Amino acid sequence: MTKIISSNKLIKTLLICIPLFTLTACGNQVDDIIEDILDGTDETACGEDVTTVNFKQIAYWSVSDEETLDDIDFGMLTHIIYSKIGVESDGDLILPTGDDLDEFEEMIELAQDAGVFAMVSFGNSSDSAFNAIAASDTALDNFADNVEDLIKEYDLDGIDINWQFPENDDEGDLFEDLVKEISEVAEDQGVLFSFVVDTGQDDDATDDGVQDDTLDYPDFINVMALNTTDNDDLHSSLEDAEDAIEYWTDRCVVKNKLVLAIPLYSDGDGELSFREIADDDLDNVCVDEAVNVEDEDGNRFDDINYNGIPTVNDKTEYAQSFAGGVILSSLEQDYFEEGDFYSILAAVDWQVAGGPNDICD
Repeated sequence: MTKIISSNKLIKTLLICIPLFTLTACGNQVDDIIEDILDGTDETACGEDVTTVNFKQIAYWSVSDEETLDDIDFGMLTHIIYSKIGVESDGDLILPTGDDLDEFEEMIELAQDAGVFAMVSFGNSSDSAFNAIAASDTALDNFADNVEDLIKEYDLDGIDINWQFPENDDEGDLFEDLVKEISEVAEDQGVLFSFVVDTGQDDDATDDGVQDDTLDYPDFINVMALNTTDNDDLHSSLEDAEDAIEYWTDRCVVKNKLVLAIPLYSDGDGELSFREIADDDLDNVCVDEAVNVEDEDGNRFDDINYNGIPTVNDKTEYAQSFAGGVILSSLEQDYFEEGDFYSILAAVDWQVAGGPNDICD
């Protein structure tokens, strides 16, 4: 989808050219800008999106105390992303070891045996390492070499950059440098490439942090519409998700590239997994708020909010119309007891298949 007119660029050009209006080089630009404004075309416009949508059912998955790999129905996924490989400021990777490495390798094997793309996400809880890597040619080359080696060693199907989140011009330039380098590694190795983006809630910061050219590199972007309360007091509501997808659509990202994140954990008084929420009371899966909920350690929380199955159904249905997939964050937090009736993964799969989970009706 091609961007036709960008109001930001028009304004910047106008500010530069007005003082130089008598110069022929700027006179034509100013005339064109004024004509655009008078025509009402000073807002960003995108060309028609004619790309084919291959709806993606993706999940991040992390090693946890609960051994969940055997519970996952990989037939309900198209991609699974290991979350995540840490990075050092010099470009070295922080790889899993011991039992964690065994589970990492098992995830890849189970996914690929089921015909599911097995990917790896790179990132830390802080973006400082990525800043340092992208600012140093030596560190960036080292990081790219390490990513390439990991792809080859484990026969990975894709890689994901989890930089949360570049938010100014300088970081935007660094982010583009890193994305360009790693996308070339992915292309050379014939694997998928994605990265995470925020909701655009602070659109100025996101405009600067993820520049237009950067959006050309990935096969898809994971829109982390999480921990947001734009429209109400609820954690990552349907309206928040809609706002996030609309922001990136207005940035001219085609539907097939947009993947909507759905949380499997709560906000409010405590961060509980969906598994803990369901374990406390199965009725909790049918609402987005619960009180006096006990976690696995015996702690009680007065007021939490999350995405229950009806909201997951609604978000998936919305994504089917306006995006190219959904991504669960994160699958080890799902509830796998009682068959598939109370599982978020199953709710997504059933919705996509045309028979949404009606257990809450």
